[in-house]
Parts: sequence; C-alpha cells; structure tokens
Amino acid sequence: MDLLNPPRLDKVSVKKSFNRAAKSYNRAAILQEEILIRLIQRLAYIRHLPTLILDMGCGTGKAFGRLKKQYSKSAIVSMDLAFSMLVESRQQYGFFDRKLVINADMERLPFKDSSFDLLFSSLALQWSNDLPETFRDMQRIAQPGALLMFATFGPLTLKELRESWLELDAKPHVHQFVDMHDIGDALVAAGFSQPVVDAEMIELEYSEFRQVLDDLKDIGASNADRNRSRGLMTPSKLSTLEQNYRKHGLRDGKFIASYEVVYGHAWVPNQV
Repeated sequence: MDLLNPPRLDKVSVKKSFNRAAKSYNRAAILQEEILIRLIQRLAYIRHLPTLILDMGCGTGKAFGRLKKQYSKSAIVSMDLAFSMLVESRQQYGFFDRKLVINADMERLPFKDSSFDLLFSSLALQWSNDLPETFRDMQRIAQPGALLMFATFGPLTLKELRESWLELDAKPHVHQFVDMHDIGDALVAAGFSQPVVDAEMIELEYSEFRQVLDDLKDIGASNADRNRSRGLMTPSKLSTLEQNYRKHGLRDGKFIASYEVVYGHAWVPNQV
C-alpha cells in the first residue's frame, strides 16, 4: 500500500466531527496539549524571527498564546477546517490581539504566494488526503527562508485499536498514518530543504476500555475513511472489541493506547 496516497478521507465527515467536538475538545485533548508544548519547545532551539505565522489546523487555538509568547512581535493567522473550532479559538485572543482567523482546508490554502515566514501545524497533517501536494502548496505560500514546523502521527498510532478491529472485520476503522521516512521524502519532493524528522512513542493509560473510544470521539478523531463501515456500534460488537483489546492493549490492569508522534521541520530555500 502506498501510504502517501491512502484511502481517501471523507472531508465532509472530518469537518462534521471536529465541529461537533469543539466544546468537548479541550477536556479530552490532554495528549494533544502535551505534544503542542513539546513542539513549541523545539521552536525555541531554532533561530528564526517570523513576521507572519500561519497556524494550520489550529483547533481551539491553544497554540496562539504560546506562539505569541515566543514571537511577541509576530502576527498570527489561525486556520482550521471546522468553523466551530475557530469560534472556540477566538477565546484565546487578548483584547488587543488582532483576531486573524480563517476557515479553510490545508489542502486548499487560500493565500497568495510567499505570504508567511513560519508555517506551524500541531496534529493536523494526518487529515490531508494528499500529503505531497499539501507540502507543495505550503511551500508556495511560504516566503524564501521560511520555516515549516509540525507534529503529526505515525503508523504505530492506535495500533492496539487497529489490531482489535482487524479480528472483527476487514473494514478500515483506524486512520492510515504516514511513516516519518515518507514524510521526509515528501518534504524534499515539495522543494523544502534541510528536513529533520524524528518520532517518539507516547502511551496513554485508561482504567476502562470505553474511555479510549470516548476520548477519540471528544476530540473529533472519528473514522473518516470513505470505505469505513456504516453500521452502528452494537453492544455485542463493543463487547467483542473490548475482549480483543484486552489481548492487544491491556497491561497491568490498564488499557493502553499508543501514539507514534512524528515531529519535523524544514526550510524554504532562499532565492539565489
């Protein structure tokens, strides 16, 4: 399978899921906030002073305050596919902050060429249907010398849930994630230079199996594969899924959910 061209995501479904999750997202997004903190910390080690920043897939706007603290003189544009997320994100702005929010898809960036000198994305790239093309469009809207900084998920993410579903049926129930080496290749092919990509595993522990599914629902991470099963989750199917999960993801009485977090950055070459 070519993971750079995974089964097409239903973007209408993605948008609906995140719109529904806007109110519950912050309550459940403990992992997402931790990854954001780690991504911002990585920025601190890179010498770069942007004028205009684009936060792609901003969600409820948690990156805004952290980016503003690090780049106090920079303007920040917050962009998300889900309008309800943008409504929540406006609460992160101070009274005197310019409220620059854009409702758009990162696969159709509505900006002119050479607009931004920092492209930032924390856990949104996995919702791109065509990552190479998405990187090419990012390169288009970035100024020469601009920095792209991102975090996304790798293919070992939710491996316990994926293996548990595979014992029930062959339908896709867990998102297809791209390997970090393929991400690096896509960056180079898109025209970025000096790409640096690495990964780490983070495990979440749950006392009950249903909490694993509830957290995914509350952050809007529903299965959006066009080939997904359209049937309802019956009590019988849920019980079988839990029994399978006990074989693949139960350790010391806790249900484990694994996340392979891929971090990366790359530069837009300066014009000669």
